[in-house]
Amino acid sequence: MSKGAKHPKVVLVGVWANRNWILGNWIREVKNRKPSHFSIRWTPFIYANRYPLEKILITPLPNSSTYFFSYPTIFRKYLSKNPTRFRQKSLVLYPHHEDEMGTIEEQVALLNECFGVYFFCSRDADQLVTHGLRPEKVRLALCGVDVDCVTTDVNSRRENTVVLASRFGPRKGLVILPEIVRALPSFKFVALGRGWDQFIHESGLSNCRNFEHHSLDLESRKLHFSRASVFLSLSTLEGGPVPLIEAISLGCNVVATDTGFARDLIEDGVNGILLKNPPSVDEVVQALGKVGTLQSKPDVSWLTWDRITRMLLKDAYAIQAHNHESTAR
Repeated sequence: MSKGAKHPKVVLVGVWANRNWILGNWIREVKNRKPSHFSIRWTPFIYANRYPLEKILITPLPNSSTYFFSYPTIFRKYLSKNPTRFRQKSLVLYPHHEDEMGTIEEQVALLNECFGVYFFCSRDADQLVTHGLRPEKVRLALCGVDVDCVTTDVNSRRENTVVLASRFGPRKGLVILPEIVRALPSFKFVALGRGWDQFIHESGLSNCRNFEHHSLDLESRKLHFSRASVFLSLSTLEGGPVPLIEAISLGCNVVATDTGFARDLIEDGVNGILLKNPPSVDEVVQALGKVGTLQSKPDVSWLTWDRITRMLLKDAYAIQAHNHESTAR
């Protein structure tokens, strides 16, 4: 940055419904670190054609040198309305592939119109680059570990205790969990998150003495991640999962399916166990039995929100400089 240059202003665009999810947390964490550089605008929609009003309504955004869109379809909507304003002046967060984003080719064409793409994992970045996304646009962000992910009582770790943390849903791979719980009666399984009640009742998990379920919030996360010996993720599709890096930060060994950024952090059999996607019950049972042979845990100390904030500011300064050069021509 040249001496006397103005600080760039970045508008962080999020969806109101996601404000308490990772995509909302992402932009809040960034804004809180540099409030003089960042502002937040919440839109009512993710603009994925789920609702008729999405085709009519669009939330106005203030003029800014840089825009950060927390989902590709939001960028697509604003770009289509005003290409000159948003082309090559925008940064886009890519959590993971969803059909609503369009084909890979359509995603590549869209994302080549922005300045940079912030990926949760290298798998998604590599796939889009293979299909034509310009490599210089790739930012491997992975996500950040919350600063309060600190174990308060290192002596509370309990052997053979497995914690899972997610909102219940079809891509979480949990259909095999009841068989795993029954196959390992000497293990205790603790599930955290919303939407589990019906599954617990219908699957018979409510009758398993080695299974319990709790809500997921900051306190329950810290408590159960600090107590568990293993964090287990059975997801079939993730950009993260974010609880994986939180569990590592709080001292858990990790067993996770090969999705999202698991392969970016886990060296199978060395600092964690990477399961094929999707795994069988026997493969998960065997993996949980091998956790004690792991030599180390992944290093997530570098996955900070400060790091991501610096990445965004670096891009914002680059966009600002590019705009000045274009104006001067």
